[in-house]
Amino acid sequence: MSDYTPDYGRRIVVDLGFESTLGQVNLALREEGLCALARIDVRDHLMREQRHMFRQYEIIEAWSPDLAVETLGSHLDAGIVLPTRFALYELADGETAVLASEPMAPMAAHPQWRADFPALAAAADREAERVARVLARVQQHSRAPARTASASI
Repeated sequence: MSDYTPDYGRRIVVDLGFESTLGQVNLALREEGLCALARIDVRDHLMREQRHMFRQYEIIEAWSPDLAVETLGSHLDAGIVLPTRFALYELADGETAVLASEPMAPMAAHPQWRADFPALAAAADREAERVARVLARVQQHSRAPARTASASI
């Protein structure tokens, strides 16, 4: 067995039920100027397509329209990395995990990309701050102090 632990992005665990957390994430996205582009109800999809029961799990793709205009105006191919994904799933103890991918991942982590495209790197950094604020807003509504945890399974 490997000691490798994958890094899926930022992860928090909050002491709120799934539906309450989903509402708080949606509110925080709007408050930070992010728009939801897509929502995937994983549990519903797996039930319809596979007849498989699964915990409540939702994936939200969101982006900043301002970032989209700024980025796509000069880098049309960057559209593929503009959305940030948020995943929420219920835990057995009534808590909910919330994960967020890093904006413009995986390019934003590469020094050469950052050097070659400084304006895009700065935009990715601003977006990362926005994502951090979304998670912080969700934490503020938790019944107990939120804890961060590794995003591994």
